[in-house]
Amino acid sequence: MAGAPRQPQLGARKAPLLKVNGLSFKDLNRNGKLDRYEDWRLPVEQRVEDLIGQMTVEEKAGLMIHSSLMGFTGPGGVVLDAPPPPRGGAAAGFVPPRREGVIPLDRPNPTELILKRNVRWILLRPNPAEPPEASATFANGLQEIAEGSRLGIPLALSSDPRHAPSRRGAPFPAAAPAGAAPNISQWPEQIGFAAAGDPALVREFGRIAARELRALGIHVTLSPMADLATEPRWNRIAGTFGEDAKLSAALVKAYVETFQGPRLGPESVLCVTKHFPGDGPVKEGLDPHNDYGRWQVYPGNNFDHHLIPFRAAFDAKTGGIMPGYAIPVGYDTVGMGFSKVIVGDLLRKKLAFNGVVISDWLRNMPWGVEDLSEKQRQQRMVEAGVDQIGGDNDPKFIIELVRDGAVAESRLDESARRVLKPMFEMGLFENPYVDPEASKKIVASKAFLDAGAAAQRRSVVLLKNADGLLPLGAGKKIYVENIAAEVAARYGTAAGDAGQADAVIIAVDAPFEVHKGGASFFRGAHEGSLAYTGAENAGELEKIRRLAASGKPLIVAMYMDRPAVLSEFIGQAGAVLAHFNVSDAALLDVIFGRAPAVGKLPFDLPRDMESVRKQKEDVPHDLENPLFRTGFGLTTKK
Repeated sequence: MAGAPRQPQLGARKAPLLKVNGLSFKDLNRNGKLDRYEDWRLPVEQRVEDLIGQMTVEEKAGLMIHSSLMGFTGPGGVVLDAPPPPRGGAAAGFVPPRREGVIPLDRPNPTELILKRNVRWILLRPNPAEPPEASATFANGLQEIAEGSRLGIPLALSSDPRHAPSRRGAPFPAAAPAGAAPNISQWPEQIGFAAAGDPALVREFGRIAARELRALGIHVTLSPMADLATEPRWNRIAGTFGEDAKLSAALVKAYVETFQGPRLGPESVLCVTKHFPGDGPVKEGLDPHNDYGRWQVYPGNNFDHHLIPFRAAFDAKTGGIMPGYAIPVGYDTVGMGFSKVIVGDLLRKKLAFNGVVISDWLRNMPWGVEDLSEKQRQQRMVEAGVDQIGGDNDPKFIIELVRDGAVAESRLDESARRVLKPMFEMGLFENPYVDPEASKKIVASKAFLDAGAAAQRRSVVLLKNADGLLPLGAGKKIYVENIAAEVAARYGTAAGDAGQADAVIIAVDAPFEVHKGGASFFRGAHEGSLAYTGAENAGELEKIRRLAASGKPLIVAMYMDRPAVLSEFIGQAGAVLAHFNVSDAALLDVIFGRAPAVGKLPFDLPRDMESVRKQKEDVPHDLENPLFRTGFGLTTKK
């Protein structure tokens, strides 16, 4: 029959089913009748309004919290009431570092968080050792708790980006156990897609990543970063699409369109594009997660330039936006998440964004509002136009603000509309559950792993290749440092030392300094000098020079989470490559010619630190006489 409603698949563990005219519906509030919000035939707007009309202040306030949850996963993915005891003295789960003067959060268990505090959007942090079926089972267990609530409102489960290979030694996320198979497909960091420079590759990633995330029960990604890397010392460049606004805009658009699809639906992953209006121009490259770096500056009067990738995200209909966390000097005196100028006037009014606005995790970043109480800070965010307080776990202050008359309940209704709308559109009220057995076949499948590995190879940039040193031929004796010996053995014969080798390969990290005043998530941030001299890892330069002294052809492969001054050693190396968090195998595939070198630099590389100090934080491509320009990259044949 033409126009007949199509029965969606329903997933119910606690709500009874209702039959109406031969169709099935979930009786989420268990009142024995079909409420409008339970009727999947109706327009989303009608369902939202009906549900809001039945919600209490406490339930509405719960929608305005975006919590984090980790440490409550038991064997096989069962939901625990308490975290398991720590092993070997390690803390159970993820506990963010505390900042002096900030009231620490408590740690409610999932039942408390969902049923008593009515929180519905929850960030799940990845565990590289957890098999997909356990992650899916855990997500289902959380949804079952939510389905048992008074109105049966499901959860929207979110994740930070989790598809880049783990790096040993990184403070977060934890590296996978040695020898463990990946539990999700592995792709380069976001900056690596800029090096590949192909929106079609981003679309391939988006389709695969969205399918994997939905198979794990995840509906929201706190990505992409639409920030422009105009300040080369900034510690978060690896999470961006680089320095060029036009390329970044094209890749942001491709990212959002493929994660979300043409419209939000049961296969979509909602994107929360960040950090509006662009987190790149941080003062002297210092990290705004920490109080010593709380400012964003615009010495080149280039504020609007940083909006270009965000406009592309709006064109792609990004479902969410996360404001930045620094103080935009010259525009406001408070951090962006507290700012009516940034969120209310620019984002909501001028740019007419009516999706979900989620603050960053600002409890430890109260820049410009340090003298206010936590309750007053949350009031500032709500008044600015924020819908969800990121990183909090208790709506008590929002509830108190309504009871005190400081915030109208109608303001909560505004946020509830924006928060609930995508939940209905993604089909969560009909079926929030996933199939753990199917997740085993979908997540980290061979096809998806192969696609990620191919993307990694495409992102490698060849900067120097003296006398056609690369690709290396087969059967070479090689000496490697900082590359897994078992991987290198697949490419050549191991030499006992550099002097016995036909070629020497060393993998290094770009130079960095660590500020001793760091006290937040990024307390080990890579900041400061881009040259090895005086850097935290100055020993890398000594290793390079030691190996160069062997007289054997030297190949240096640098992980560039930030641009680097290569002038200190490039003359001593036969070949230099830049990569953006790829596997040893992907790197060696390019070095040995199993894959061609095709990547291009996503940012300028400075010749010296003097030019870095002279450039303006908000202006792209303004380094004086750079060693290499954005877009540079030599090529080799397979």
